[in-house]
Amino acid sequence: MKPLFIDTRPLDGRARAELCLTSDILMENAAAALEESVMHFLGASFCCAESVRVMIVCGSGDNGADGLVLARRLKGKAIGSALIEPYVLQFLPPKSEGCKLQFERAKKIGVNFIDEIEAASGAAVIVDCLFGSGFHGTLDGKTQKLIESLNSMSGYKIACDVPSALDCAIKGSGLPFAADETVTMGAGKIQLYLDGAKDYTGKIYTASLGISDAVFEGAFKPDAFLLEKSDLKLPSRQKLNVHKGSFGHAAVVCGTKPGAAIIAASAAMRFGAGLVTLVNASAASSFSLPYELMLSDKVPETATALAIGMGLGLQAEESAPYAELLAEKELPAVIDADLFYCKSLPQILEARSKKCAQGNKGAATILTPHPKEFAELLKNCGLADVSAADIQKDRLCYAKMFCEAYKNIVLVLKGATPIISVFSEDSGFEAFFNPHGSPVLAKGGSGDVLSGLVAALLAQGLSAKDAAIQASLAHALASAKAAQKISSYAFTPSALIEEISLLEKEF
Repeated sequence: MKPLFIDTRPLDGRARAELCLTSDILMENAAAALEESVMHFLGASFCCAESVRVMIVCGSGDNGADGLVLARRLKGKAIGSALIEPYVLQFLPPKSEGCKLQFERAKKIGVNFIDEIEAASGAAVIVDCLFGSGFHGTLDGKTQKLIESLNSMSGYKIACDVPSALDCAIKGSGLPFAADETVTMGAGKIQLYLDGAKDYTGKIYTASLGISDAVFEGAFKPDAFLLEKSDLKLPSRQKLNVHKGSFGHAAVVCGTKPGAAIIAASAAMRFGAGLVTLVNASAASSFSLPYELMLSDKVPETATALAIGMGLGLQAEESAPYAELLAEKELPAVIDADLFYCKSLPQILEARSKKCAQGNKGAATILTPHPKEFAELLKNCGLADVSAADIQKDRLCYAKMFCEAYKNIVLVLKGATPIISVFSEDSGFEAFFNPHGSPVLAKGGSGDVLSGLVAALLAQGLSAKDAAIQASLAHALASAKAAQKISSYAFTPSALIEEISLLEKEF
């Protein structure tokens, strides 16, 4: 996993003040990374052309300075037989000392400066060096019109550090630059992985500014971590002297909409649980059930994990008896869906939180709400009265708010990029971003699969944090594999479960 930061300017400042890396060095390395991306794209398609245009849109600060250095580096270069013609649209006059200096350097070697984007029409590449990560305001009409015009161009779009005005998209207040690729500088930035950023960043690459990641980031605690494919650790069956009880017993509670529980139970069976029981199984009597699932009217004494909430289909006051199962049974549990509307849930979570602090592994708890459910949970817990839209504007902030109030309870806030978070006395607040999912997951039943995967890992003895991370990764990576085989509109939870069973061949 890779560190992520809310603000990397302190890292840049330390590189200059303590490590003696001048602004010139940092800018040259940033521009070198942008140059590599430009050349890589051009080399694939334009090496046989006569000439090729690259338009670089620059602002007034150091992000604009990076673009000016890029223009200087590209001036006079060729790709194959094609001469590269860099054009700079200096949209805002240079203000920072670095931008002023790089502006003069670019002029002295004859870089072409233009006043209108039409002067670089037909540009094969458009590089956004307008604002970068420091912009958190609102766009004026002129700037918004510029970004809209850039987005309408057909060339390949590269953003320097952060797509300009990305914060506007996250907060729903404007249209940012829509990049095909983002080259972010020095260290990973949380805002690139928020849900509202998903359609504007394109592929994300982190560029070195002249020192290793360990040195650049070493003096700072990350605000979060980015999960990588290599972090996936699938359930293991290495030992030979085992039986079905060796791999746990997941109990999945049925409600008035038992299909959700059946999906979760099927996923748990496919993800390594030795036994899976549908509880309150009479609710599922009209369904043709998978033969391998066991049925019971109560939680089995041998159960090692509980999944509850999916498909309850009840009003808040009617769900209390189900919530009481969490109080009665000292079992690791994953809580989902309709149970977040239960008024007694906050008290139950508080009790389980205290038991976790005392080292009671049976109180391990994972919550898997989507934003609307999370908004209801925050309200029930007396933490915030906000909408799902409010949560989407600041997902990490609200996740942290909850986790600090209910320590040791693991939260999986679902979304385009799920955030797994927890607060413990040993480690403080931790958050893990999972960027690997596919839009095919935007279909009913996908969340029930996730709950089943979590339950399977809890049943097999994983800690709540590890179970949440590994289940989320498996869920996302399986969806990406399924998306390669099935039309996105035709995807079903059953296809996802099948793909999960094949992950071991890929990872």
